[in-house]
Amino acid sequence: MSFSIPHSHPNHARDLSRRDEGRVFTILLALYFLILYPILRANRYYNDDLKRALIGHTGWDSNGRPLTTLLMKLLQCYDSGLVDISPLTQIGAIAVLAWTGVLIARRYALRSPWMAALIAFPLGAQPFYLENLSYKFDALSMSIAILLALLPILTIANHRRGWWLGVLSLFASLNFYQPAVNVYLIFVLLEVVLAQLRDEPIANWMKQLFLRVLQVGLAMLLYQLIIGIHIHGWVERESGKIHNLSQLPLIATNIGGFYRLIGNSFDQQWWTYFLPLLIMLAVFPVAIGIQYATTRRASHAAWINAALILISLVLPLAALLCIAGPMLLLLTPEFEPRVLMGVGALLVAALIVMQATLAQWHRSPRWTLAAGCMLAVGMCSLASAYGNALGEQKNYEDHIAAGMADDLADLKAAKGIHGFLLDGNIGFSPITGHVAEEFPMINKLISPYIASADRFHTNEFLMYYVDGITNVGRQTDAANLHAQSDLLAKARQSAVVRATSGYSLRVVDNIAVVTLHSAPAQAYAAANRPAIGRSHATKQQ
Repeated sequence: MSFSIPHSHPNHARDLSRRDEGRVFTILLALYFLILYPILRANRYYNDDLKRALIGHTGWDSNGRPLTTLLMKLLQCYDSGLVDISPLTQIGAIAVLAWTGVLIARRYALRSPWMAALIAFPLGAQPFYLENLSYKFDALSMSIAILLALLPILTIANHRRGWWLGVLSLFASLNFYQPAVNVYLIFVLLEVVLAQLRDEPIANWMKQLFLRVLQVGLAMLLYQLIIGIHIHGWVERESGKIHNLSQLPLIATNIGGFYRLIGNSFDQQWWTYFLPLLIMLAVFPVAIGIQYATTRRASHAAWINAALILISLVLPLAALLCIAGPMLLLLTPEFEPRVLMGVGALLVAALIVMQATLAQWHRSPRWTLAAGCMLAVGMCSLASAYGNALGEQKNYEDHIAAGMADDLADLKAAKGIHGFLLDGNIGFSPITGHVAEEFPMINKLISPYIASADRFHTNEFLMYYVDGITNVGRQTDAANLHAQSDLLAKARQSAVVRATSGYSLRVVDNIAVVTLHSAPAQAYAAANRPAIGRSHATKQQ
């Protein structure tokens, strides 16, 4: 069997001059900075950043991301521990995304720099990628993973050696961040749509599709054999795969979970604005497929034409499934925004199809420009709101934590306490809570760092403030959990020794029980929230 991938298009590198490529890069870098700047201004350590900034622990090897570890060590001449070198990593992340946009413009002959920039912009500006850009230590490696996942399609030549280089590129992408492979899957489907638009023979694009699937399959197999066997701890538990027929219904459950996450991330008003545009973008590949089947009906059997029409109808649904990709085969997939890299790839692919179709039909490209502008404005708006909410939450938590640290120090000196136990959740700051009401996605993107239920991030966050006093709530074995329940029961019968707007303190058996209070504005909002948004906000309580 030949591994030569059929040429799906001529080499369009000559259509973009060096100057135009530079303009695309500059425009994209400026646009991405609009997304990144609110996050940089907030300057909040994001989840795993808390421990890495304080202790310097890497931890990526156990997650199956050894190249991320290597990259971060090289960037700071690693000795015994990592240090925070942001915003270098986050600026590097958007620079990588901007260069990826240049490669997309070159590959798909997007001659207008502004058109190319707006089409490629959603790759890293889509709302779910805000979480990826928020990581001070991870942002760069996640963006590099996207670039490597797309190199086999965007730049690597279509021959036997290029095919193997593509396998290597995909393998490297998995070593930086595994969900980036979903970006590749979506662009493989894009190749199918564009091949049909160019009226290529079925055998050509079917062979290309087969080799692309074989390419990613081999890369994933190599990753599992070389890297996957070394994954351990929490990641290993969360990576269990469906392995028998009785578990197949879990795939439908996973599909529902992923797309409920997407649907619940935006309120009804946002869907009213953007759903018609998204439906229009989905219509283009369907129309292309039907036109392709119609023009070839005389040269093929009836069942082939019927199959082509069915493929055209199923293709948008297949692309939606590629957002989650192989994660649909996990027993307990991670339902978090950071894994949904495919959302941006799907929007980019849809805009490319729209632009190519309008060009072939001799229609104005301004419609594509308008669609890209509409998406860009929405993404920039949400990014700004998120950055403001992130900054307000940081100030709110810092104020409460600093006061709590001082009060615990006073109690240690006055009453000899040696530990503290949290009860409750501070929730969102008033402004953050208001933003979450209007942008439900904030409930997923921002987690309060002071909460009794969060035994991981809360402990890491309070390490910045509380010294010499043990957080007994960190211990999760059965005996300690029972002892903590007894402490809380006794605390409810004890007098308050210190009360503030954010918490109250009681002392039981030389342990300070800290009862956390949610912001008054948040409680008011919860009581007056419309039914459609109630489920979003309660997730943080």
